[in-house]
Amino acid sequence: GPKRPPAMAAIAAEPKRESVRRSWSSADLEPEALYTEGDLDALNKRLAAAISDEYRGKGELVLVGVLHGVFMFLADLSREIAIPHEIDFVAASSYGDGTTSSGSLRVTQDVKNAIAGKHVLLVDEICDSGLTLKSLVALFGEREAASVKTCVLLDKVSCRVADVALDFVGTVCPDEFVIGYGMDFAGKYRSLPFVGVMKKKA
Repeated sequence: GPKRPPAMAAIAAEPKRESVRRSWSSADLEPEALYTEGDLDALNKRLAAAISDEYRGKGELVLVGVLHGVFMFLADLSREIAIPHEIDFVAASSYGDGTTSSGSLRVTQDVKNAIAGKHVLLVDEICDSGLTLKSLVALFGEREAASVKTCVLLDKVSCRVADVALDFVGTVCPDEFVIGYGMDFAGKYRSLPFVGVMKKKA
């Protein structure tokens, strides 16, 4: 009789395996990428369209990237946004239990330009505890931004500690040790063009 087509799941998995297979990092990763280059491109286009619609005609928009893992996501996202916008960066770390707003925030690199009266969109590649993002929302609110919203590529909601509103979300991320597309492990793997999962120790 006629050959049965391969399972759809196997077809879908092939690009995810191919991304890892052709990477210098393949020995360190689980065999399937979590998000391929194609997946990330689709997420970026969808986010950029929503951001463009939200801010069109509303005044000055500033994308503030939360360093350091955001660099690749922000570069791709900003190129897809169809309205004028500025780009700035902040580097910060937070301490505490998520109950305070900005008292536990340590800013190690601040934005270069004044943001009073501008619409601030805080951009991060992943939100896990949410502590830093929550504190940054409060900080930019105190600086009299016209509005402060958040955009994350990956929402690791299973790790949330702080009650932070995420306005633009690429996708919910499973509770895995993810690397690549800007995200590192001990300073390595940031340059991978896909999001992979660290191989679990036997």
